[in-house]
Amino acid sequence: MGFVATCLAIGLVAGTLGGLLGVGGGIVMVPAFLRFLGLPAQTAIGTSMVAIIFVSVSASIRHYQLGNVDLKILAMVALATIAGGYLGASLVGFLSEKVLRLVFASFLLYVSVDMFGKAIRM
Repeated sequence: MGFVATCLAIGLVAGTLGGLLGVGGGIVMVPAFLRFLGLPAQTAIGTSMVAIIFVSVSASIRHYQLGNVDLKILAMVALATIAGGYLGASLVGFLSEKVLRLVFASFLLYVSVDMFGKAIRM
């Protein structure tokens, strides 16, 4: 698959899963950028963060139209996510490629196991 086709495929998968499951940047785009495009972790994360804006805007509008947005929670979480996003992006510069990949993989593994366990118990 060529470079353009790979980028389009990553975007389509990330957008679809973003709208459907609320994931896309960290769970789809970052691993795909690392694996299929060979980007350094810092570049994969940064590119994903900007690209997720477009997924977020289009999916957010549709979820709002469907009544799937809790405005009280949104109001409480929004400001903290701005601060947390800035803090996290600042920390990226202090971590090596290896450490960043290990932290990322550990986070994905923890979330996956936790969600799988909860789904089994349902």
